[in-house]
Amino acid sequence: MKKALAFAAVLVAAAAAMVQAQPVTGANDPSSAMPSLAANARPEKPLSPEYPARAKRLEQEGLVMVSLRVLASGVVTDAQVRSSSGYVLLDEAALHYLRDAKFVPARDQSGAPVDSLVQIPVSFVLQD
Repeated sequence: MKKALAFAAVLVAAAAAMVQAQPVTGANDPSSAMPSLAANARPEKPLSPEYPARAKRLEQEGLVMVSLRVLASGVVTDAQVRSSSGYVLLDEAALHYLRDAKFVPARDQSGAPVDSLVQIPVSFVLQD
């Protein structure tokens, strides 16, 4: 039976604001904490990286967790595999696609766009 491709890429987990460091006035001082976000960064359109043909032929499946730095402009400036699928082909496909993805930036409490970190799980699954 020929396998069909089922693919899922989902934005998960909150983004952490990356703002310029503020002077720390004390370890327990709440004013030294990172500001909270009103909105997390999210992809402008649904994510659909291409399943590598060779990985399909080899019947490779797995979940790649990718950490991205998304600027206030929505551009990805850094992408790193946080957790590997166990297959280089799948890990590289996820990184290659997400480096070029465009995001709606995170927003702070005042509504201003801010740099942020997001984690994206990319699942490569072959189904009958």
